[in-house]
Amino acid sequence: MVENSRLTELYNLSRVISSTLEPQEVLNLIIDAAVKITKATTGSLMLVDRDSGILNIEVARGFSPRVVSDTKLKIGEGITGWVAKEGKPVLVPDVARDERYIKIDKDVKSELAVPLILEDEVIGVVNVDSTKASAFTQEDMELIFTLASQSAKIIQNAKLYETLKWRVEELSALFDIGKVIAGTLNLEKVLETIVEKASHLMNTKVSSLMLLNSAGDELVIKAVHGGGMDYTLKPNLKVNESLIGQVVRTKKPLMILDVRKEKGYRHLDLAKKVGLCSLLSVPMMVKERIIGVINTYTAAQHRFTSAEIQLLSSLADQSAIAIENAMLYEQMIGLEERIRETEKLGVLGEMAIEVAHEIRNPLTIVKMLFHSLSIPDKKDATIIENELDRMNRIVTQFLDYARGGKPERQKIDINQVLENTLLLIEHRLSQQRMKLKKTLLPLPSTSCYPEKTAQLFLNLFLNAIDAMEYEGEMEVSSEAIGGFIQVKIKDSGSGIAESIKERMFQPFVTTKAKGLGLGLAIVHRVVEEHRGSIEVESAPDIGTTFTVRLPIEVAQ
Repeated sequence: MVENSRLTELYNLSRVISSTLEPQEVLNLIIDAAVKITKATTGSLMLVDRDSGILNIEVARGFSPRVVSDTKLKIGEGITGWVAKEGKPVLVPDVARDERYIKIDKDVKSELAVPLILEDEVIGVVNVDSTKASAFTQEDMELIFTLASQSAKIIQNAKLYETLKWRVEELSALFDIGKVIAGTLNLEKVLETIVEKASHLMNTKVSSLMLLNSAGDELVIKAVHGGGMDYTLKPNLKVNESLIGQVVRTKKPLMILDVRKEKGYRHLDLAKKVGLCSLLSVPMMVKERIIGVINTYTAAQHRFTSAEIQLLSSLADQSAIAIENAMLYEQMIGLEERIRETEKLGVLGEMAIEVAHEIRNPLTIVKMLFHSLSIPDKKDATIIENELDRMNRIVTQFLDYARGGKPERQKIDINQVLENTLLLIEHRLSQQRMKLKKTLLPLPSTSCYPEKTAQLFLNLFLNAIDAMEYEGEMEVSSEAIGGFIQVKIKDSGSGIAESIKERMFQPFVTTKAKGLGLGLAIVHRVVEEHRGSIEVESAPDIGTTFTVRLPIEVAQ
């Protein structure tokens, strides 16, 4: 029979356990009560994971953290697994004589294990161990069995309470995300709100949101809560090579108990530095299309429940809608901006036609006066006359184009166009003490728009000069390669900033204090009109090389 004093102690402990509905606190109180009643050296409470058929230690006393994290038993394995399978308590006076025993702690001599049974189903096992042989009695087993019987119902109530609490928080969080969707279309604010809500909802240390790049092969960090700059500046993750990329590939959540022990995790040093442990990563989907992932990390080991996974997944679904709406809004704003730029170009076009008309008349007068002058240097006179003719042709062709006509192609030598255009910048090169290196190989004649081709190369030459500012070197080379005439213009300037590389051929994009930023836009348009191509290589403080390729064509 059990002594009244011990029954009273058990009753009081049961009242304490029943006083809370927090699941983790309930489990801690149960194992504390079991160890106290039996005066055990160590103790653990293991719960059954029905999905995997594994017993995991949820709370423990007297064991090292490594033992707690590493100990996993299949149902039927070891003394604890046997109790979980049979649903019966077992008292082992000497574990060395029981072949079912699996040595976890070399100092343990005796063990007592009782099942946690709820509605005829074993949900877990309470174990107490001692460093003394025959440390536990039949009375101890009766007391712990009674404690376990009462505790199983308390655990169920605590889990029901936790589920209800999570459901309330889930609805609240989803409602907040809904308000974000309706209340703002600022993408940055939407992303920040999502990671903040994720950390708060999941009670985790760090949450991050990663979106797929345009190619769909990399995940890019867009927002972080609680991670600091070290985490925020992590490099992009390759979808096909990274652990989190698995979420994109499978479109299913990923859970890792400890990323610091996961070989496939790419940033182990950072995880240890920042203090990341358990990871839950879920996909963000829009109409069956994945756009990114939400990651959340705990500071200590935590086994995410199916309810928690479902919660974060629901948040991700709502977040994907918010992100999609914000992106569409940004695209609309960008489209409006491009429309305004187009309108600006239209106004400038109308002005340019008026300016061309105004230039043409005085240009005719200048040409007439030039022929009446006597210029000693015949070379200079020839250059002036040629350029006056070229200016007149450009104005004429521009006005013809404005009236609907098109410039005519002519069979020309690109090298001659380069030579003539370089003559125009000789003075400026000399003034700014710049060197010019030419390597012009013989070229076949090709059908081009002469004035536009000259305008193309003049803009590139002037661009190179502006990039160098003073005492640089410009290299100009030409050659015929595989049906194309290739011209390279290289400068030793400061290079092109990464921030404008993708937009450099758009109108009004410039880093210069003066100018409209139309030069490279004109270059790009002329190259396209000739069905050619243009490539750019640039490095900071080394320089830039423009490579123009024009197809070799016979004039019609």
